[in-house]
Amino acid sequence: MRYPLKLGLALGCALLMVGAAAAASWSSEKVLMGDAYIDKYAEDDNFGTEEILWVSSEGGEPVRESWLYFDTNSIKEALGIESSDEVASATLKIYAKEVEAPGEVELHFYYEGFFEDTVVWDGKPEYDDEVDGVEEIDGSGWYEFDATSIVKKAIDECPDCPFSMVLVAADDASIGFASKEDSDGNVPVLTVVTSDH
Repeated sequence: MRYPLKLGLALGCALLMVGAAAAASWSSEKVLMGDAYIDKYAEDDNFGTEEILWVSSEGGEPVRESWLYFDTNSIKEALGIESSDEVASATLKIYAKEVEAPGEVELHFYYEGFFEDTVVWDGKPEYDDEVDGVEEIDGSGWYEFDATSIVKKAIDECPDCPFSMVLVAADDASIGFASKEDSDGNVPVLTVVTSDH
């Protein structure tokens, strides 16, 4: 009786391993290409090396936006995918360090990258108006934005180009997120999970 039981357990483990191999997960800890915030009231100043990524709005209009830049090819190569249909989910995990005024923060898509050390408010790129994710930020700590539609757009619209995620405050919120330069190591992380294929 022991041998059939062992055989059954072995087959069960093998099936679990096959199922686990069918889906894959990738995180961006080492391939976040750049991040910066831009400020309407300092429209010619660059903040690409700051430890905090600020988002603020006044009267329902953004006055500080944060930009994060990723490489589509890194995602595709790491996961061995070619189509957006193979993406099951994507999550941007980001740490709120300072909350001057709580409120909603939206996540938007921009179809290209940017230069971290030169991006400024004046002449800033025009990101997609569509809101791809939203989170209510009410205190310091980690927050997770659903970035699935952004990663799918990136693969569909320009599979060999970099892409950006733009954090935009609503409701007169003002929040500072940890950047990739954060001295505590609370850097933004994008995680992408594939579907079974």
